[in-house]
Amino acid sequence: MKRLLSLLIAASLVTGCSDSGTPPDQPQTLATATSSSDYQSLVINEDANAWWHQAIIYEIWPRSFYDADGDGSGDFNGMTAKLDYLKDLGVNGIWLTPVFEAPSYHGYDFQDFYNVESDYGTMEEFENFIAEAHKRNIKVILDLVLNHISDKHEWFIKSANKEPGYEDYFIWRDDRPESGWGQPWSSESNPAAVWHWNEARKAYYYGAFGGSQPDLNLTKQVVIDELNKLATFWLEKGVDGFRLDAVRYAVEEGGYPLQADTKSTIDYWTIFTQHVKSIKPDALLVAEAWADLNTIGKYRNDGKGLDSAFDFDYGTMVVDILNPAVKQSADFGTLGNNTMQQNRENLWANLKARKAAAPMSYFAPFLTNHDQNRIMLSLNGDMNKAKIAASLLMTTPGTLYLYYGEEIGLSQYKTGDDQYRRAIMQWADEPSAGFNTTANFWLDQGKWFPWVQNHEGWFANYWQGLQGKGLSVAAQAADQNSLLNHYKRLIAVRNANPVLKQPDEVRYYPVANQDVWLVEKIGETGSVWVVINLNPVASAEVQLPAALVGARTEKLTGKEMTLGASLTLQPAEAMIF
Repeated sequence: MKRLLSLLIAASLVTGCSDSGTPPDQPQTLATATSSSDYQSLVINEDANAWWHQAIIYEIWPRSFYDADGDGSGDFNGMTAKLDYLKDLGVNGIWLTPVFEAPSYHGYDFQDFYNVESDYGTMEEFENFIAEAHKRNIKVILDLVLNHISDKHEWFIKSANKEPGYEDYFIWRDDRPESGWGQPWSSESNPAAVWHWNEARKAYYYGAFGGSQPDLNLTKQVVIDELNKLATFWLEKGVDGFRLDAVRYAVEEGGYPLQADTKSTIDYWTIFTQHVKSIKPDALLVAEAWADLNTIGKYRNDGKGLDSAFDFDYGTMVVDILNPAVKQSADFGTLGNNTMQQNRENLWANLKARKAAAPMSYFAPFLTNHDQNRIMLSLNGDMNKAKIAASLLMTTPGTLYLYYGEEIGLSQYKTGDDQYRRAIMQWADEPSAGFNTTANFWLDQGKWFPWVQNHEGWFANYWQGLQGKGLSVAAQAADQNSLLNHYKRLIAVRNANPVLKQPDEVRYYPVANQDVWLVEKIGETGSVWVVINLNPVASAEVQLPAALVGARTEKLTGKEMTLGASLTLQPAEAMIF
């Protein structure tokens, strides 16, 4: 309390300072920008002590990560073999996209909740992966889809046949609505997109994500009990929580807009949270909710609901700052306002928006994930821009997520299909990309893409054109100036400085040079200054606040420096003091 009062008093005494963070109406002169009192303050001061509040979580698409048996698909033994790499990178959590048995390559249409995907290995190999991760102090969360399952799941087959006890596991209607319904992330009326005919039952069932993925009826206690039971099963296997897919669409209360974000939906997730916490109090539940921050914040339900939620706006904002001409694409949601001018003020606005919508520690920033175009594609392969993006991400508050390969600038062959966003991890400059010993790649096997006529494999040829260009883990590990080593340095500094993860206060200095992002993070252990040149091609000179002037140690390089009134940063350079 004493700490909070001192921060509030300090903030109230700042000249030109506002908790709202509204910048002055007039452009600042160089003189005013260098005044140590000329900053905008955001007081946070939260009690955020769960393990995920200190975490950087690495998202793995298992089929593409590392293939130990050479069949072309990554597997549990492959991921186990790479745990030391992840430990060395510095991450302390792993999010696995679906690993339950499913008919699709992506696994988001579960066919069996209690068995692991046979393509990835056995239950024993999965359990060994969890145990080996824990030996390295790395937590593991699983992707859990409770909104819908596969139409090949026994529950759906029994429900379609009206087997006693299963009649209401799904949402059935004798007649398809004529209007008012459509994909819940769109206002377009298109009932045929979500109401699908079943010949066995002679009725229509609701499936927001398509006919192969019918929605479960989460208003029925028997279904709620079944899903609680499966969560218990995996928690007892040792997993540390769940990434919850499509949380916005759990319980519909009517046609659009009552297909998303309903009170019944939030109530369901609160019930699920209570059950999970009764089994494992420190389990993480993170929401995938593609929406604005205020909507996302509702799923916290005043501390009774989910623990965390992704900040989808963050990565889009970073891309827009670095590549304003790129139009971002999104699945199942929006990616912010791509028409407004994006600059460093939006970084500050994002922090304020997070604070306003929920406790800041609730939000989990990231750059891209498996449903979005790779950031390196959006940045046109520019490594300097990728370094700036890394510097911004690794110095923002919150639980951070890193999509596999992002640390080496993994890009994609082209757009148009999700498979291109989920390319093979590039471990070494050899024909197999170090992914296996056989140079077999699931992306080149047509059996995974039955909807594509005459599927043509692409990854082997794509990778052949990239070999020797320093885009593998092995090549970048040997280059101190690589993106990989930049990430490793940033992560090491973040892990050593808790104030970067969960500060009590953030001070933003709107210095005259618009290319420079200058913030101070303040916490019980002191303050950390972050200075980033947002320009990938030109150096930037910045006039420093008086409080920063003097003898300093630059944390990323370990270099001892004596800072004067100004500082020059090289293109894309970041400094942390």
